[in-house]
Order: sequence, then C-alpha cells, then structure tokens
Amino acid sequence: MEHYYVLFQNHTDSMAMYRALKAEKLNVRISPTPRELSVCCGVSLLVLEEDVDTIKNIAAEQNLAYISIEGLNNTFDNTRHRYG
Repeated sequence: MEHYYVLFQNHTDSMAMYRALKAEKLNVRISPTPRELSVCCGVSLLVLEEDVDTIKNIAAEQNLAYISIEGLNNTFDNTRHRYG
C-alpha cells in the first residue's frame, strides 16, 4: 500500500505543519522519515493521499515550509507509525 509522507528540512518545520493540519482536523501522524525518501530531517508526517492537495493549500496559505510530499509503497508498521 502506498503511504504519503510530508518531508522537512528540520523538526521545527514539521511540528508547525503538524499543528496546522491537526487544527484543520486532518488525519496526520508523526513518523520517522523513511530512508528511501530522504536523509534530511528524521521526522516526517504521514498523511492520507486524498489530503495532499489540501495540505499543499494550507502550507501555501500559512507559509509553512516543507520539502515535498512523497508516496512510498511500504507496509504500515503500528510500532513505527505510532504518534498521532
């Protein structure tokens, strides 16, 4: 199954985006960044595919920094993807 990750340069940017998406009642989880996608910041946000366009709009409206939103076909691991 393909999962979508929002990638960041640093922890501060990821937490700002997390708070903004939670305030909009979106389904978002804090997740370790899969090494297949990036070796930058170790924190990413796991989001739903159907929310990607909404997330891009929120980021633009609120001037929230992120590198990209990437899909990865990987297995969901509840011990790895546990922060909500």
